[in-house]
Amino acid sequence: MIAKTASPSSHKMQELLEKAGSLGVLKTGDLVEGVVTAVTGNRVWVDLMGGRFVGIVSSKELSEAGIAIPDYKGGDKITASVVEPENDDGFVLLSVREALRNQGWGALEGKFTAEEIFPAKVMEANRGGLIMEAEGIRGFLPVSQLTPAHYPRVGNDKDEILNKLSKFEGKTLEIKIIGFDKDINKLIFSEKAAKKEEFDEMTSKIQVGEILTGKVSGVVDFGIFVSFGALEGLVHISEISWDKVDDPRNYAKVGDKIQVQVIGIENDKISLSMKRLQEDKWLDLVKGYKVGQVVKGIVMQIMPFGVFVKIDKKIDGLIHISELSFDHVADPADIVKVGDELELRVIDIEPESHRFGLSLKAMQMSSTGVAVAAGATKAKKGSLGSLGLSDALVRKLKEVGIDSISALKIKSIDEIKAIKGIGDKSAAKIIEALKQA
Repeated sequence: MIAKTASPSSHKMQELLEKAGSLGVLKTGDLVEGVVTAVTGNRVWVDLMGGRFVGIVSSKELSEAGIAIPDYKGGDKITASVVEPENDDGFVLLSVREALRNQGWGALEGKFTAEEIFPAKVMEANRGGLIMEAEGIRGFLPVSQLTPAHYPRVGNDKDEILNKLSKFEGKTLEIKIIGFDKDINKLIFSEKAAKKEEFDEMTSKIQVGEILTGKVSGVVDFGIFVSFGALEGLVHISEISWDKVDDPRNYAKVGDKIQVQVIGIENDKISLSMKRLQEDKWLDLVKGYKVGQVVKGIVMQIMPFGVFVKIDKKIDGLIHISELSFDHVADPADIVKVGDELELRVIDIEPESHRFGLSLKAMQMSSTGVAVAAGATKAKKGSLGSLGLSDALVRKLKEVGIDSISALKIKSIDEIKAIKGIGDKSAAKIIEALKQA
């Protein structure tokens, strides 16, 4: 039951009350304080500003606010919000419920400004977080703002997340306001922010580079959570192994004790690594290679951004799309296909990221360092390669059975244009090249 006498709970409310009184006029949204003069069957009558105005609160409005009519009697003080400065009968229509709401926002604004930590009740859960109530106002606590102890370790399964979060309904959590805007009813809570000071104190005893033993508390698509008592950190999927990791679940399960290295402590996150405690075999594999060296490789996979190649049957390298040809390449599949054996130049070796960068176009350089068409320096007389065409054009011609200059010369310009992937500009290049042959 709400108390009979409602009084302002913040300086802001007091200022609004004083402002309304000093102006001698009332407008929608004003907070006013009055004295109950009478309670009739369906209304509470309120004296405002020493008799200058008469206000009324309906029984329906009171019941919606959780207040019964008998709770008020003559002489009681009441704080309300102006809904309508003057109705058809000349009275001021008041709302106790709106006043209580304003009181709640006022109190929360004070907590937000003071960065206060306080309890709030979980009213309901959804797939994105918890709806909570404080000072009679509802706000939202995103799942990302839960502490590690309460964060649901279920990956991206939204239904399972909801199932885990539903267990908090009816409970009280210590929270802090991290987002506040009364005008758009924005109220964002954070349990994690409320525990930050405690987190900072505990992590002050841990150093980056330190090796710890912890227990696996969760395994999800993006990594492995490891707890150390009240603290918890994450081994991101990229820090699990030096080898490519498709599923973290193949490396640990909940309850396992594992050793990890602390590689970062930032804000409320502890970043961990498993792979840095393992020997990096990749470094041994690349010992015999250096930038500028020519190597042989087999095309293993073609992606929109480039081509993965296996070098000497032991190292995975990448030819970025920009390193396939001096000509513009829209699709790497126009240049190479899976299974092709290529001569490539090593252009980048990065131990930290295990990057072994390769270039096909670097093999298309003349002895003077001038770029020429792929294969032109080694092309046999009469072959398509001797025309100076790009690899992509040569490949398109060969795909339709044109594998020599003589076979190309008997084709008309229209027949060349009709070949899939060759338009007017490419056809013009081919004809011009034939004239020079």
